[in-house]
Amino acid sequence: MAAIRFSTTPHPVASSANLTPFTISVPDAEIEKLKALLDLSPVAPLNRENSRTDGFFGISREALVEMVKYWRDGYDWRKWESTLNSFPQYKITVSDDDSKPYNIHFLALFSTNPSAVPILLLHGWPGSILEFLPIFLKLRSQYASSGPMSLPFHLIAPHFIGFGFSDPPPVDRDFTHVDNARLMTKMMHALGFSSSGYVVQGGDLGAMTAPVIASIDPACKLVHVNLLNIPPPPGTDVEADIREGKYTSDEVASIMGTQEFAKRGTAFLKLNGWRPSTAGFLIGSSPVGLLAWIGEKMIAWTDETPEKDLILTNVSLYWFSGCYPTSIYHHRVVVDDPGVYMDGWKTVNVPVGYSWFKKELFNPPKVWIDHMGKINWYRKHDKGGHFPALELPEVLWEDTQDFVDEFWGK
Repeated sequence: MAAIRFSTTPHPVASSANLTPFTISVPDAEIEKLKALLDLSPVAPLNRENSRTDGFFGISREALVEMVKYWRDGYDWRKWESTLNSFPQYKITVSDDDSKPYNIHFLALFSTNPSAVPILLLHGWPGSILEFLPIFLKLRSQYASSGPMSLPFHLIAPHFIGFGFSDPPPVDRDFTHVDNARLMTKMMHALGFSSSGYVVQGGDLGAMTAPVIASIDPACKLVHVNLLNIPPPPGTDVEADIREGKYTSDEVASIMGTQEFAKRGTAFLKLNGWRPSTAGFLIGSSPVGLLAWIGEKMIAWTDETPEKDLILTNVSLYWFSGCYPTSIYHHRVVVDDPGVYMDGWKTVNVPVGYSWFKKELFNPPKVWIDHMGKINWYRKHDKGGHFPALELPEVLWEDTQDFVDEFWGK
């Protein structure tokens, strides 16, 4: 079998890290079991709430029935499994500070250029490495003819602990984004990027983890995020500021959207955060339930809804890996202490870039960002939502590249 291009790691990796090529290979029996469950799982009859198609009460029955049918009879998992497997994938073992080992699964594109910039791409919830597949496809195509020497970056897109094919979190203690940050730094050092340094890019959970990485690892030189959930400056009267015209129309719309989301869109946080055991059983045990729950977010939280196959591939990764119950631990942190994700920003002292997408769930006004005093690079977009790597991959990648070009090595 021919070696996959862009798979040569740029540095020697210690044998203790047990770096091993990985191939996604779902047994035929599991695919048939999924189809049987889709056949046997009833979808509730039409009622007042599920007949609405505007998403006000959640995913509509019409949309769910159509997606279930397509998942059962039209969607081709093997095609997408093959697409993911056409890229270099690995598992690597890193030992935490307590000596407990964790296996982390990641997708990669490695350059053979000694000056290539390593970029760690961190997904969100309910996302996966699938979020970055369009960017991987774009770059592989762009550098296909010129080869690995011309690729100016190393891309590493891991599944967080508890997600996809990475190990689950431990059962004997709580596990948070801070623990994930620590393990991601250990992975990047094991891959040999401690001397060159690296960049972190992330959204959602990735955007919350990225500043922690920058705070604890001197090898992290730059951070780029596409979500920035920050409070207003102390003493701000948001309603008065709106009346006085201190925000742009887009900023006002974003504030209103965030307030509406906080009021009506956070059921997932309360269920996952306050009843994670029940939520894990309830949602993780039914493919129809999983599709309704995750599919709703991928439709409602986006400005440009991803194509059906991308939604179903993301949901399929959750289903076949069985990771839903272990992917929601960080929601406990959010409901217990909503401000905890700000802690990582307090000690960040590297350049930070922020891409503002119009329909993101949290988009602070520029005056709040300026008051924060951590953002060195800012670009605003008049479209895009919570999954820009899927919705607008070329835009997100251009932002990331422009930010890196401006600040790397400075």
